[in-house]
Amino acid sequence: MKVTFETEDEKEAKRLAKANDMAFMLWDLVHNGWRDFKHTDYDYEKSWNKIHELLDQYKIDVDELAQ
Repeated sequence: MKVTFETEDEKEAKRLAKANDMAFMLWDLVHNGWRDFKHTDYDYEKSWNKIHELLDQYKIDVDELAQ
């Protein structure tokens, strides 16, 4: 696929260029992030719930983005 975007805004260009990387990072966090805390005494449930709350708030479906 070839897409061309034109912008004068450097931040907008960076966001567009990194969108795929961000999608895969979020997918990895949602599906694998908990494993780092699985065998620790850290109660990550509150953090985990907040991540999912924010994903819902922004209507982000990581499986839809990173397939």
